[in-house]
Amino acid sequence: MIFKAICSEKQISKAAKMMHMSTPAVSMALKELESSLGCRLFERASGGLELNAHGKVILPYANEMLSKGNELEKLFNFSEDCVKGCLVIGSSKTVGNYVLSRKIPLFKDKFPDVKIKLIIDNSLTIEKMVSEKEIDLGFIDAKPASKNLLCEQWMQDNLCIVSGHSHPLANKKFSNTLLSEQLWIFDHESSLSHIRAVQLLKSLNVYVRNDICMSTIGAIKRAIGTGIGLSVLPYIAIKEELERGELFLIDLEGWDYKRTYWSIQRESDGLSLQSNSFMNFLNNE
Repeated sequence: MIFKAICSEKQISKAAKMMHMSTPAVSMALKELESSLGCRLFERASGGLELNAHGKVILPYANEMLSKGNELEKLFNFSEDCVKGCLVIGSSKTVGNYVLSRKIPLFKDKFPDVKIKLIIDNSLTIEKMVSEKEIDLGFIDAKPASKNLLCEQWMQDNLCIVSGHSHPLANKKFSNTLLSEQLWIFDHESSLSHIRAVQLLKSLNVYVRNDICMSTIGAIKRAIGTGIGLSVLPYIAIKEELERGELFLIDLEGWDYKRTYWSIQRESDGLSLQSNSFMNFLNNE
């Protein structure tokens, strides 16, 4: 656990604080580990301590050991009357911010003895964290490529073309050429949602020539809420703004696209009591 703490905190002092230990004790423990292995595991960098080649080899084994320890803890925390223990969930941005962030407090209310944590990042990062046993369950918006993962279609959502209520095209007929001339506001250029949106528009002869990139859906919604610019966003992220009349759906002929969200877990591990209870809770909700 000390090794993992140094990996995440990148400083001996911060790792010590995280572990509720003294800095010299953590430093000594690291020296003893490196001495027993016969090699250094970290190198100093501008951002603090970084894993070197030897440390990167050790990391999966450390994750495996912690995972097994957590499994034992979960077993001994089990009782027929309640679910206890720890549950770490990872999620892509949309489903994490707009679905799981609301479901998790309800789950916690039902199972107060479960210590639960939600990590929100891009789908590729979440997939990697599940694969390397850093988190128990993942929810992502693209089918995983890792061969050691099991995946199931968990939820579907509509992709929508959306504008502010005061945009010139709101409630009006328009041509594909006119849409191509508009300012579009998307997620950052390398994101799957940005690439997917541009490809879907192109399939209907709408060619994005002028765009702005923003890193959060909240920022995109506020931007198009000014009445300048259009975007392609999942319905679950804009439902409340549509109901309040702040945003408006643009009806493009032929546009009928959905996004599938996947739940992922490691193939080698059965679902823990906590994970299984959480999935049952989501499906019943």
